Amino acid sequence: MSDETVRTNKERTKSKGKRNKKKRAHRWAFPIGLMLSVFAVIGLVTVVIAGINGVRYAVTKVKNIDEYTKMLIPVVMNDPDMFDDISQADMNQLLDISIWSILKSDLSPDTYEYSNGNMIIPEQDVADEYTKLFGSERAPVHSTVTGYGYDFEYNAAEKQYTIPLTGIEPTYTPKIVDVEKKSNTIVLTVAYLASDGWAQASDGSMVAPEPDKYVKVTLREKDSQHYISAMQMTSTPETAVTQIGEEVITEEPQTALADNFTQEQTSAEEASQEASEPESGSAEGESEATTKKEAEGESATASQNESTTQGSTESSTAIAD
Repeated sequence: MSDETVRTNKERTKSKGKRNKKKRAHRWAFPIGLMLSVFAVIGLVTVVIAGINGVRYAVTKVKNIDEYTKMLIPVVMNDPDMFDDISQADMNQLLDISIWSILKSDLSPDTYEYSNGNMIIPEQDVADEYTKLFGSERAPVHSTVTGYGYDFEYNAAEKQYTIPLTGIEPTYTPKIVDVEKKSNTIVLTVAYLASDGWAQASDGSMVAPEPDKYVKVTLREKDSQHYISAMQMTSTPETAVTQIGEEVITEEPQTALADNFTQEQTSAEEASQEASEPESGSAEGESEATTKKEAEGESATASQNESTTQGSTESSTAIAD
């Protein structure tokens, strides 16, 4: 009896020990599960944030490349000389780029005044555009700009440039193939595409030519603005980044300005002529109407004579038959 009692007590002790072990084994299950859940939520949030940042970066990159391309259009169009530092650049070419940058900024015809069919741009506007493109380390030295088949005449007394409204075809258009950031600089690898090398595919789309050369354009940051500090030749890149914003703007705003100016000038001259010579206009109108009637009468007579002649011929033929 005593042996059975002892055995029973031992079994109870073992059972109790197992229950205590079971309780001890599951005591950390909830905290660990909660921690894993927290980590899972953090991971999910991290992935979502990374995705949002990735999309934001892609959008920003597209926007930046579009802005860089627009900025470089007047820079590369006349194929300026290369320079390792802005202090070594040709001032005539820098002024030429600055003026073309103004002309290609979607100007309306009434932005500037005109004189003898030419646009007048103040010296200060050219200086401001120059500073925006090339910074303030080297001040512009204003003078007449000589380009390929044109001159932008500078008037020192009036502090202004005279711009002939004649369109030209740019030598090159830019295509950015790489963007590299280095501390406070951005290095753009730019492909130079010959403007006369574009072709049209059978579906109507434009096919870009192979680049003639590649140039590294270094943008330096100052006061949260980037300006061109160097332009250097480079070899053909082994790999190019995925092209973003491949559309190259080849429209020439200066041609449109010339057309608008001519149309406005012609309309004004016609209105002035009509206002100053109303009687002459009426007389001319009556004279034209009279002449027209006489011409119609002569034409009708000629037609009638022709018909008569033809009828006579046919009649003669019939008689002969």
